[in-house]
Amino acid sequence: MSFESLKSDIILKQINDYNFGDKLVTVDEDKISVLVFQLGDLFFAFCGSQAREILPYTKITWIPGANALIPGVINVRGDVAAVLDLKSILDINEPGRGREGGFFVMVREGDGRNGILVDNIVDIIELPESENLPVLPTLDERFKRFAASQFEYRKRMVIVLDAALIIDRTRL
Repeated sequence: MSFESLKSDIILKQINDYNFGDKLVTVDEDKISVLVFQLGDLFFAFCGSQAREILPYTKITWIPGANALIPGVINVRGDVAAVLDLKSILDINEPGRGREGGFFVMVREGDGRNGILVDNIVDIIELPESENLPVLPTLDERFKRFAASQFEYRKRMVIVLDAALIIDRTRL
């Protein structure tokens, strides 16, 4: 019995002598802030530098003659902001909150202020740059034309969209 305890003591001493802690290297990696949101069952994101503010759904005022991708405008503390229906822009037909109770992600790109309608806000995260991956060539064409990158979040792929490209698309 004493031989077994002696053998285990030797093994523990060898493990302590090896000192795994000295082998670890700390790397300071740049991170980007990302706003993760949901459209139907799909996850998307905007870079934090593009998303200025998140507002709960409010009444949209219809504008006659507006582009079909712009359902109207909203009043944001006395300023008028165009609303962009991201599901229509990305041709997503999945059910969600949509125009009945989602959120507006406020972005300022180009010459105006815009509210991009999303179903749900999932999270705001600090993403290490090494986890922000290039867009895969197999990504659905509906999303690829607006995609800047992609990353994995909670075992799901999230497509990072470029808000400036989305706003430019609605001007056509």
